[in-house]
Amino acid sequence: EVDPAGGRPEAMSGNELKPSRRSAIRSFKVMDVVQRADQLARAGRTILHLEVGQPQSSAPQAAIKTAQEQVSSDRCGYTSARGEPPLRDALAAMYKSEYGVTVSPGSIHLTPGSSGGFTIVFMACFDVGDAVAVPASCYPCYRNLLECYGCEVVTLSVDERYNVTAAELAAGQAARAVARKAPIKGLILSSPANPTGAMLSPEELRGLCELCDSTGVQFISDEIYHGIVYSGAPRAACALEFTDNAIVINSFSKFYSMTGWRLGWLVVPRHLDSCVDALNQNMNVSAPTISQRAAVAALSADARPELLSHVQRYEANRQVVVDGLTSMGISSDCYAPPQGAFYLYVDLKSHGVRDSLRLCEALLEEAGVAVTPGVDFEQPGSGLGETRVRLGFPGSTEDVKAAMQVLADWWTSPTALKLRGL
Repeated sequence: EVDPAGGRPEAMSGNELKPSRRSAIRSFKVMDVVQRADQLARAGRTILHLEVGQPQSSAPQAAIKTAQEQVSSDRCGYTSARGEPPLRDALAAMYKSEYGVTVSPGSIHLTPGSSGGFTIVFMACFDVGDAVAVPASCYPCYRNLLECYGCEVVTLSVDERYNVTAAELAAGQAARAVARKAPIKGLILSSPANPTGAMLSPEELRGLCELCDSTGVQFISDEIYHGIVYSGAPRAACALEFTDNAIVINSFSKFYSMTGWRLGWLVVPRHLDSCVDALNQNMNVSAPTISQRAAVAALSADARPELLSHVQRYEANRQVVVDGLTSMGISSDCYAPPQGAFYLYVDLKSHGVRDSLRLCEALLEEAGVAVTPGVDFEQPGSGLGETRVRLGFPGSTEDVKAAMQVLADWWTSPTALKLRGL
């Protein structure tokens, strides 16, 4: 029907335009917190950040210098979807020097951030209805994207250190066999882990790789926090040390402090190489050219001391957070052992917290401290996320100290006591 006023045709009844069913996934809660924190900051509030996993440090100076040179001397057009050879060669050299693993540059695919890598890998590996396992406490986008692609997300229990080892995977496989459900086809996890900072030992990672290989499970190893490992922690082993079948996902965002440069990479086994390349061509065309060239400099020996100094700061910040929690009466048995990454995942159930979302909202609105609620990282309906929060400490030590002091003061405020049932 035509609008009698001469405007656009009116929508016919029953023909309303609607979003797809697959798009009905949960929001990434930490980004909701970031958005609200930004609104408050723009309104003049002082906001202290413990929510987002973004280093406050800039990219390595060598990378910045390279980017400036490229902008002024080259048009920086598209590259091949796989990425430019100098960067893939440099990454292959890094795997040899860091892990003793020989990686063919041809098996490396550059992506626009690790997030761009997840979408490609999930589409390359899994069909609608496939069962893909994730740890009970994990990066929320694993669940959200897998559900968007029609996969069945299988939640695996974690051990007392918040890890999934071969034992937890085997238990999950056995439970599905007893229930006559389809076998687990894939597993994705990170070590060091988000949100917990927990790590698998090399022996545990070997056992997981061997079980995946023997039972036909496609293992996806998210190694984005490699390089950020603290004293006393196990070595951050690479899955490629133990199997040729794993997919490794990594990024320049965390250790290299290049979040906004949007550059990640995949190392893929031979059976997935051509389809990953085709998906990357169609979905991304290519990763940012300037970022690729700057990343070569970020991998250089010249950049290494600068990057390691960031890790030293994160380790100092971790102690600030631990000391702050201790002052609040929150002991180490309430959080995962933070061995790597820059997070501390705290279970506040014993302190009366039953609604982490409301707790984090009140903390931000009243005290100006941004923290991520645990509901972002746990299976919906499990009840676990409602008692947990993630504290991120990639910022300056001074800012982390200030945030923990404000948090400690607010912890005994009337609002906090009410939310804790006191």
